[in-house]
Amino acid sequence: MDPFLLVAAVIWVVFWIYWITIAVMTRSPMKRQQSRWDGVLFRLFLLIVVVFAFLSLPYSQPESVFLIQRFIPDTTVIGLIGTIITLLGIGFAIRARLHLGKNWSSMPAIRVDHTLIRTGPYRYVRHPIYTGILFGLAGTAIVIGEPLALVGLFLILLAFLWKIRMEENYLLEEFGDAYASYKREVPALIPFLL
Repeated sequence: MDPFLLVAAVIWVVFWIYWITIAVMTRSPMKRQQSRWDGVLFRLFLLIVVVFAFLSLPYSQPESVFLIQRFIPDTTVIGLIGTIITLLGIGFAIRARLHLGKNWSSMPAIRVDHTLIRTGPYRYVRHPIYTGILFGLAGTAIVIGEPLALVGLFLILLAFLWKIRMEENYLLEEFGDAYASYKREVPALIPFLL
């Protein structure tokens, strides 16, 4: 196995162990959350994406299949760049998660005593956790170097855009003009752009 792919895999395993641990430790009561049906649909979509992403990992797949042919050179420099991008993305997501504190929820929801956070990473993008995860996944896709990894990244982007739409509806209902103003002033995912 490619050593950079192994490092990327370890980064993601450590990230998810941390993420689940911190989620359990910082639970707070819900004021409003999405319907069970929306949650089931979203989680089903994510499960499909994760299964699809595992298909992109280089096992002993036939090299004649276009989506699993490496198109990014398999060099030490490329592996190092992809690994650094993965670490930076994960670091940004963790910083955003810590900054959000008890307002965080795995699915769109409004917590009891929910506050509108506009500081830290939230002054650059409205959804820095998704930005960080997408950036980390882009780094991992560089390490993998196959078109299938990019397709998986695109599908996760679609899932996040779906989730952003749901979250922003809740936030607009809860915070009204304050959130509408924040939405006008700060991009959703890419600092200074989108």
